[in-house]
Amino acid sequence: MLRVRNVFLLILCLMSAASAADRFVGWQGCASSACHGGGAGADQLSIWQKKDAHSRSQGILTSGRSAQIAEALGVGDAWKSAQCTVCHSPMQNVPERLLAKDVKPNLGVACETCHGPAENWQRSHTRKDITHAQRIAMGMHDLDSSYQRANTCAGCHINLPAPLQKAGHPELRFELARQLIEMPPHWAGANPAGREWLTSQAVLLRELCWQSERGTDNAARIAALAWLLRETPLGAEYLPTDLAPQPLRKAADKLARAASSASWNDARTRSQYQALTQLVAQLGEEKAVAFRRAEVLVPALRAIALAMGAPFSAKAKDPLASLDLLVRIPLMFDAKKFAEAAAQLPVAGAL
Repeated sequence: MLRVRNVFLLILCLMSAASAADRFVGWQGCASSACHGGGAGADQLSIWQKKDAHSRSQGILTSGRSAQIAEALGVGDAWKSAQCTVCHSPMQNVPERLLAKDVKPNLGVACETCHGPAENWQRSHTRKDITHAQRIAMGMHDLDSSYQRANTCAGCHINLPAPLQKAGHPELRFELARQLIEMPPHWAGANPAGREWLTSQAVLLRELCWQSERGTDNAARIAALAWLLRETPLGAEYLPTDLAPQPLRKAADKLARAASSASWNDARTRSQYQALTQLVAQLGEEKAVAFRRAEVLVPALRAIALAMGAPFSAKAKDPLASLDLLVRIPLMFDAKKFAEAAAQLPVAGAL
């Protein structure tokens, strides 16, 4: 199984294995009006440039907070350091020999970060007589399934090296259903939010276990996430009660694969939502444990509510928004307030 722990590992693989045809063409190579730089239906590039935060991810590295983290790491300017650009602007790390002629490294997270170096498939991938398997064989990344999408995002959205965390980098949160909604779609069709949620959380559990095997202290997050996922039918089937990282990691990957291919009908979604609302009573009395459980429960509720068609709202009267706010700062978490806000959640039939 290929699991990209970090975009930097992907770049190293490309450096060692890429042929002359496996080069990056930059987002400019996708900008033709006949390709992705056109009007409605062919405006993927415009959506990325104007609405997608990925296009601006390099700019974060010029902030004061990034400067503080870089200083703690001793790496100079954050926007020049591979430890930072590897996720915030990965093409800055691509060696010149892997850039097509006259191509300058893109800033931010651009098309080929997710879709793969395009020189070999750029001209043919829109042809109707080219199959999906042929595109993949030419080097295009497979993003068709929830499992593949979650794995592609995992390198930067889950894995945070210990030195970065110690230097003050905020803890990473990952829940694919909401993140796909918040990232303006530049693709056709919708992805079932319930499936994206369960698959991505199983991948998150797998990666947290992988980090723990290498010395990162993720015990509290692993325990909370395993508790939550075992409350799903598939999680109860695949996840052991033992929290030993290695067997739990392998079980989590099996769960992610199963969840990615599972069907999500309306009855299943509503049943899952009701089960999640009942978990509020199981947060426990210990504040640290209750916070971590609440922290994973809130995005679960949000994703399943999305799957039922519930709209997002930033208004305080929205109970889901209120729950979001209550799990932002660990030291300020109040289990009683959380329970009171959760009591305002609508029943499945009202969504």
